[in-house]
Amino acid sequence: MRAGIAMPAIHWGKMKIQTLLLVFACAIIAGCSALKHNVVVAEPTEGDRARIRVVIPNIDYRGVRAYPNSACVNWDLPGAGMVTSVQMSLGFEKNLNEKKIGIPTTTYSGNNNYMTAEIYAAANQPITFSINKPPLTEPAGGGYVRFYPKTACSNAVSFTPEANGDYELVFSDELNCPTTVHKLSVRQQHFEVTPVESQVATRCERKK
Repeated sequence: MRAGIAMPAIHWGKMKIQTLLLVFACAIIAGCSALKHNVVVAEPTEGDRARIRVVIPNIDYRGVRAYPNSACVNWDLPGAGMVTSVQMSLGFEKNLNEKKIGIPTTTYSGNNNYMTAEIYAAANQPITFSINKPPLTEPAGGGYVRFYPKTACSNAVSFTPEANGDYELVFSDELNCPTTVHKLSVRQQHFEVTPVESQVATRCERKK
């Protein structure tokens, strides 16, 4: 049984008008920010490219964003956007779920327990992926909502794909959403899956 935290529901009728106005203003600002980032990742259409399949468990709430030509996380980076998501909140619905561009199949391909999306990325340039998984919640009775903090996680990784390479990036459902990256190749009629070195990515530093 998961250990949860019960939080009281908000009683709107007891709030002052000023507080309500502040809440609505914050909601409008948040909504505008969400619309700004509610886009899919931009893919190159020319030059040397690689193909990448992103895989996430098809349960709960979660979403993966990509940041092309970057080794760090920057939501405002031109071309950054969603790749795949499961039950994401309003304002983050756009995704490339189930998109296929011909990457060789693996045990994750076509498995209903996983959501996948395949994208093109510029070769010999870093690309970063980040996942966000909010905590699970459920009604606790008496106007309370129970949160399960340990079910939440976020993670970001970057790597540099090679020209004409096929890759599979998998975010697991374990603690901290660990990630693996493998290169997929066929050599002499044998299918090979080779681990690829990746780096933990952090937020890009703002220029002063």
